[in-house]
Amino acid sequence: MARKTKAEAEQTRTLILDTAEKLFHEQGVSHTSLADIAQAAGLTRGAIYWHFQDKLDLFNAMHERIAMPFSETLEKLATLEDPLGALRIRCIEDLENLVDDEHLCRVLSVILHKCEYVAEMGQLCERFDSHVCKVMEAKEKVMYHAHQLGQLRRGLDPHLAAVALHNFMLGTISDWLFAPERHCSLRRDARVLVDIFFRGIAAAPLPD
Repeated sequence: MARKTKAEAEQTRTLILDTAEKLFHEQGVSHTSLADIAQAAGLTRGAIYWHFQDKLDLFNAMHERIAMPFSETLEKLATLEDPLGALRIRCIEDLENLVDDEHLCRVLSVILHKCEYVAEMGQLCERFDSHVCKVMEAKEKVMYHAHQLGQLRRGLDPHLAAVALHNFMLGTISDWLFAPERHCSLRRDARVLVDIFFRGIAAAPLPD
C-alpha cells in the first residue's frame, strides 16, 4: 500500500508540473496562479501545496526537469578521446531533437520569453545564474581538453570558445522558439548552423 501511495503521489506531482508548464506557456508566469493550476489539473490548492511551497518552488521544479539531464550529459564529454567532435555532435542533436520535443520547447519558451524575473520570481535569476555557471564549467572542461589535444585553432582561448558556443546555442534556440522557421528549419539546417560555428574554432577540417 505504501508503495502505491508513493507512486500516486509522484503521478500527482507530475500532473501538477505538466499542467503548470502548459499554463505558464499559454498565459505567462505572472498571469498564472496556483489556483489556476489546481483548477486546470482537477486538484485542490491543498494538493498543490502538499508538493510545492509556492509558485517559485513549482517553477524551479519545472526547470530542474530539463536542466539536470542536460548538465549531467554535457559533463561526460570532457572525458572522451574526441571532445570537440563529441561536443559538435551533441550540439547538432540538441537542436534537431528540440523540434520534436513539445515538452522541452514549452519549458524553454517559458524560461526565455514568458517569465518576468521581478518580485517573487526575481529569485530565479540567482537560480538560473547558478545553472548557467555549471553548464559553462562543463563546456569549458570540454574546450580545455580539446585545446590540450590540439583540436582548437591556435591562439584561441578555450574559455572564450565556451562562451561563444553558449551564446550561439542560446541565441539560436531563443530565436527559433520565438519565431519557428522564420530564418531556418532546425530539422533541416541544424548541422549546417553548428558546423559554421565549429569551423571557426577547430584546428582541422570537420568530418563530413
